[in-house]
Amino acid sequence: MIRTVLLHKADELYLAKCAQEHKFSYGIIVGHQAELNKSVVVHMARNNEEDADLEDLSDVRLTISDINSQALASQWLSASKMCPGSFDVIGIFISSVRPDVASEDSAEFKNAKKLFSDVYDTLLKSSKTFGVYTTDVAQTDFVFLAYSLANKKVLCKNYSYGNGGIFTDMEHRFVEKPFEWIPLECNFDMDDVIPINDPARRINIEEQFQNIIVAMRSNLMASEVFLQNEMVEDTIELQAYIKKKKTKEEKEKNTSTAPRESTTADQAPLELLGNNQSSNSQINGAIRASIVLPLKCHLNNDTEIKVREFNGSMRMSGILSTRIYCNPRNSIADVKRFLRDDVLRSLVTRIQVYCDGLTDPHVTNEAIYISEPPRRVYFTLPSDSDGKKANSVHSPVQFSEYLFRGEAPTVVVAQAKQILDIELDPETIVLDAEGLPDDANFLSAGSGVLRDIETQGMPSSMPKRELSRSLYMLGISVALLVLLVSVALHFALNGQQ
Repeated sequence: MIRTVLLHKADELYLAKCAQEHKFSYGIIVGHQAELNKSVVVHMARNNEEDADLEDLSDVRLTISDINSQALASQWLSASKMCPGSFDVIGIFISSVRPDVASEDSAEFKNAKKLFSDVYDTLLKSSKTFGVYTTDVAQTDFVFLAYSLANKKVLCKNYSYGNGGIFTDMEHRFVEKPFEWIPLECNFDMDDVIPINDPARRINIEEQFQNIIVAMRSNLMASEVFLQNEMVEDTIELQAYIKKKKTKEEKEKNTSTAPRESTTADQAPLELLGNNQSSNSQINGAIRASIVLPLKCHLNNDTEIKVREFNGSMRMSGILSTRIYCNPRNSIADVKRFLRDDVLRSLVTRIQVYCDGLTDPHVTNEAIYISEPPRRVYFTLPSDSDGKKANSVHSPVQFSEYLFRGEAPTVVVAQAKQILDIELDPETIVLDAEGLPDDANFLSAGSGVLRDIETQGMPSSMPKRELSRSLYMLGISVALLVLLVSVALHFALNGQQ
């Protein structure tokens, strides 16, 4: 069956704009898999890596063979970190004023296969470092879309990696009606301990963090997802579940003459399972989800109790905010997978951002090392030029970025412009979806706490206990000394009189 990709009319206007302003443009396509053979384009972002190198792009005749595959792969990876778990970078677009860019018989089309191969090879090398972003099989089919402003022609092909890479036919359609998205959100509570098997005195933090990713991916794959505190069959569609849920609620509302006094009390504890956010950061009308991890003893078929010795341990503690946007035709199985993927993607991204800022990834195993990864913040895709929200009906689609303690929202604005080619207002960024950890909790770890602040570039707000005790005793000593000197001077002056 031939794959189909759906685009909004605003996407066609964006392609024309890129060709008009820059003569030749290329970038990434962010999309969503609505059905098995149907994808929906959520956002398109032009790559502006070469804008600083070329003073006047209108005087330069660029072709597909001139595209920097490293820059395109870098944009691809960065955008993947910003996407919710239900979205992915699904392909590459080319926009040009020349007609040959959208012709299968041209040399441009032949160069597109090599471009895809180079980009995918770069992505594979990167994924070997920290693993994949999904709990499912990584995608190997992508979209290639070329737009010619000269004849308004669009060439759309499906690219499959393997055997040198092949292009196959793919249908595309531009639609007037904005796409409908159903938001789901969840707070994932992390509290787990992972052993450190490295016998070396100085261990590599990055390697140990990779073990966290592997363990978390295994746990998520064995987890169960509840929607509105209910078990839902994987085979039904999301829209059918919502319709059934509304029908049930309306029937209960109509048949019930008087509410029981215990109704609120009975439902409150269940609601708290998936609703730990403050009301200011929640999405109106979002379906609340809960991810329940299996017990560790259930993950292992071996029923025997084993005692092992380790050289150290890592404890993960915190709450991860999760937000995804699904198509009404998605199955519940897809929804659950998207939620798991969002948790895993968020964890991997935090670790990558954190490790990128380390000057020395090695620490000694004698000290207690406390790491504070960046927190997740959300921003909404801005309105199109026509004033309509980008590809949304019920709720605007949100992407995310990660900020360390002390970083300003302007960092998110700069990243969104560079990677997603959008303009953001810092005031519209949702900063309270995840809270900051309390420094007082770190002080309870005892002596030898090593507070890592290298990645934040700011002074530590958590002095060591020994230093605080020494300063306290020094202050008392100085005060007693001043008191003794004052008494001595008092008696000395009285004696002279």
